[in-house]
Amino acid sequence: MVTTGGVVGRAEGAGEADGSEAVGTPGRAGEPGTLGPVWSGRTLLVSMAALLAEAVITTVGLTLYSFTQGGPSGNGFMAAFVLPFALVLGALPGFVLAATLVLPTVSLARLAARWGGWQGRPKWWWTAAAAPFTAAGATLAYGTVLALLARSVGPPRAYLVCWLALTAAAVPAALLAAVAGRGTGARRTVWLMLTVVGTGFLAAFVLGAGLLAAGL
Repeated sequence: MVTTGGVVGRAEGAGEADGSEAVGTPGRAGEPGTLGPVWSGRTLLVSMAALLAEAVITTVGLTLYSFTQGGPSGNGFMAAFVLPFALVLGALPGFVLAATLVLPTVSLARLAARWGGWQGRPKWWWTAAAAPFTAAGATLAYGTVLALLARSVGPPRAYLVCWLALTAAAVPAALLAAVAGRGTGARRTVWLMLTVVGTGFLAAFVLGAGLLAAGL
């Protein structure tokens, strides 16, 4: 006589054997540590929060760097003044980047781990290895749209810089999105978002204070 518990146990064991543990499994996706769906509200929100933190750090760094170029100092102050408005208006670009760059990176990392026979959760290096490929696809897509709008193709160096920048932006955001996709609840998702954004602002403040203290 085969019990229901035995059937469920064998089904879960098979899922662990092929590396697809907890992916789309009802009743387990909301538990901490399990693999929930990549394309969900929590992964999207955490991805956008990570991109926001990266944008803050980058803006502060570029603003301070502009002070060293001998140009008008007002440009740097103007960038700092415009930053809060840019963050609000950047919700749409953040959504686009999260949906076309960050979440595809997490998906590709999971697929690569599964194809490679890795059992359980994909390790962080799968995400880091997947980022250049999704960044290349995003660069091609964005470059095509911009070329059609401008009716001209940019120089190859611009696409290379864009690819490198997107790769650098995708890695930390995708790692955080992967954490958010491991069955965290709504409260933990909000806490993770606030932590990511707060850490970004703190890092930007430390960066700015450090460079100014060094005599920039």
